Amino acid sequence: MITHIYHCSSAVLRDYRTSGGRNRPSGTGKWPEQAGEVDVDFPPPTGGFANPDLGRLLELFKGVDLDKPDSDSAVWVNWEFLQHSLGLGREEVNELMHSARELGLLTTMSLDVDHERWLRHSRIKGCLVVMTCVEESDLRRERAEIAFGFCNVIDDLVRTPAPRGLLGEGDELSEVFVVPNGHLAPRAGPGLDWRRALEVLQALPPALEERGYNAQLGSYGYEKLINLAINAHKRGYTLCVV
Repeated sequence: MITHIYHCSSAVLRDYRTSGGRNRPSGTGKWPEQAGEVDVDFPPPTGGFANPDLGRLLELFKGVDLDKPDSDSAVWVNWEFLQHSLGLGREEVNELMHSARELGLLTTMSLDVDHERWLRHSRIKGCLVVMTCVEESDLRRERAEIAFGFCNVIDDLVRTPAPRGLLGEGDELSEVFVVPNGHLAPRAGPGLDWRRALEVLQALPPALEERGYNAQLGSYGYEKLINLAINAHKRGYTLCVV
């Protein structure tokens, strides 16, 4: 089993519906049946700051909904600025904003995060995103053996000495997202039994939970949109073979 492990201050992974075509995967099933059921949306946590009011303030500026009335939002749209910049009237700008929302291009705004400082000042030290590929040889191994080795890799990584301020006594790094990714294995052949591979992957989150992690398995067989904020330190990116 090949793993690429990313220590992230934020992680968004969503199933992406394609229109098909020659690049559409074949011979691979999909789990779960409905796309989007196990999407991941892990923003920089605001609950880990020593001053809870600071966390509450930052929460107000995360993902500001542009459809909310001005009174229900920490910010508001400067319509006069938009009209002046675009050289359009209010109704025309409204129509553009509506089109952007309908297309899913502009639904929320969010603060620009300095991810390194965020991790340093928060007790909650982000999450781990583990891109995981099952190889043909794994189908002949005991699942308990694979899960044991997989959990050991996660434990070792969490215990690895981190740069000052990134992980200390009382800090938390407990969220683990296991993401199936068959593209990591150049040795894998086209005949891998996807059902058996999925069974191997499904054994990993329960094993992680037994060690105190909050673990989730991502969808299998779907193309994904991935947005990760990774800090460039010793533990920021790790390649392991289990």
